[in-house]
This record gives sequence, C-alpha cells and structure tokens, in this order.
Amino acid sequence: MFSGLVVPSSNKELIQEIADSGYLEPGKLFTPNLKDDNELIDILQKVQADVCLVITFPKIFSQEILDIPRLGFYNFHYGLLPKYRSADPIFWQIKNQEKLAGVTVLKMNGSIDGGPILLEDKFPIEPYDTYAMLLHKSVVASCQILNQLVDLLLSEKIKTKQQELKGSKYLPKPTLKDVTIDWKNMTMSEIVATVNAGNPWNRGAIAEYEGEKIRIVQVSPAKYNKDLPDDPGKIILANQQYGVFVVCKNRELIRIETIHSALGYHSGGMILTTGITEGNFIT
Repeated sequence: MFSGLVVPSSNKELIQEIADSGYLEPGKLFTPNLKDDNELIDILQKVQADVCLVITFPKIFSQEILDIPRLGFYNFHYGLLPKYRSADPIFWQIKNQEKLAGVTVLKMNGSIDGGPILLEDKFPIEPYDTYAMLLHKSVVASCQILNQLVDLLLSEKIKTKQQELKGSKYLPKPTLKDVTIDWKNMTMSEIVATVNAGNPWNRGAIAEYEGEKIRIVQVSPAKYNKDLPDDPGKIILANQQYGVFVVCKNRELIRIETIHSALGYHSGGMILTTGITEGNFIT
C-alpha cells in the first residue's frame, strides 16, 4: 500500500504541481523542512512504511532515519556505480564521453552512494544526447525497473551486491570551469560533450567572443574541403547559408548551431547577428 510522498518544503513549484494534479489522496503529501531531522522522523513514524524509495532527494539521511522502515531505504541513482558516485552523475557521464549510462537501485546506508546494489539497468548514450535527454532516459529506465523492485520487496527475496569502493571517488557538482570551453586544449569531441552536458541547465557551455561571455547551446562535428589552420578557436566560416565553423585542437572542425548571448538565443545564420565574424577567434 502506498503510504505517501515526501517533497522538501523548499521545492514549492513541485509541491504546487503535485497538489494541483489531483493524483494524491488528501493527507499523503508531506513537505518537511530538511534542516530538521525530527520532521522527517515524525512522518516516517506516522505512516509506518515498510520501505522508502528515494529519487533525487537532496539530503544525506542519518542512521536513525535509515533504520525506521523495516526493509530500509532504496535509492534510484541516475548513474552507474561505483564509478559515478555523485550528486550529478548525468552531467559527468556525458562530460566524460561514456558510451553507457544507467540507473542503479541501491540500499542506502551511512555512506554517500556506497550502499549495496540491488538492481541496475544500462542504456547507451548517443552522441547527440544532452543533459535533459539523458535525464529523460534515466526516468524512463527507473519506471521500467520499478516493477522489478516492488516484486522483490514484496517477496522479501532481497539479494544485494556490495560495491567495490576501493579506488573510487565521489564526483562533485559541476562548476563553471567544468562547463567552460578551453579551445586550445580540448578536442572537438570534448567540446561536443561539454556543450551537451550543460544543455539546458547551463544553456550549454561557456565561451567568450570579443570580451563578451556567450553560451554555446548546440554544436555538431563538421568537415571542410580545405586544409585547416592550427589555430584552435578560429572562425574559418561564418555566413547565412552554412552558419559558423570553428577550428578545434588537432585541426578538427566544429559547427556552432545555436548560441545564447545577452541578445537571446540565435541559431543557424542568425548567429551572425551577434557580430560573430569569419577570421576572428572564440576563446
């Protein structure tokens, strides 16, 4: 039996959306202040749930909280473990150009993303997958393995596999440096991955043109029928028909398809309205 849904009190938009949906029975939406463990403890003791399922919940639970439900807490982690122990595994899996991503269901303990694994589902990361696209894939995968998890919990035939944490490290939340393009030192594929990993939450990757910050929202690998200069960041083509082409490290070429500037979003040939000119450099 479904006991209730817990959403942090700080997430007012989601709380309102759930309240307006009409999907929950009255009294089954709980909105504790996460700074006060006692509020969450009171909720768990009140509903007396046998198990708690956790998805993107921004709190490290104390052992006192973890011990309340009889069968424990199970977290849907949007990354493969133990390699992607992180508050933002979606970002790092794209940034690091992994071929596979996944959802891992683990039993929570006192460590961060270090509990034993119950279920895992893997799926490919496509070259065009943005942060939002991979997040959507992870949500779909979570829904698909939820029935497996429920069946296991109901049968109480719960067999987990311990993680090998030796040598693994916890990846931090991305910083501005992680979503900034270094034209001289990043390859074309690294730039594509950085742009995709920052889209849409950071409006892509950060670059600079003539002293002004811009966000590069969408790019693609490109080819050119002439020899390319060894000048990473140089704009070798910028016109209304083909858009903007920029040289990368190792004389690779990238096409900038969409950017965001102080003037808004611009795509295709409209990028030229921002003043970007052939022969100049993006840094």
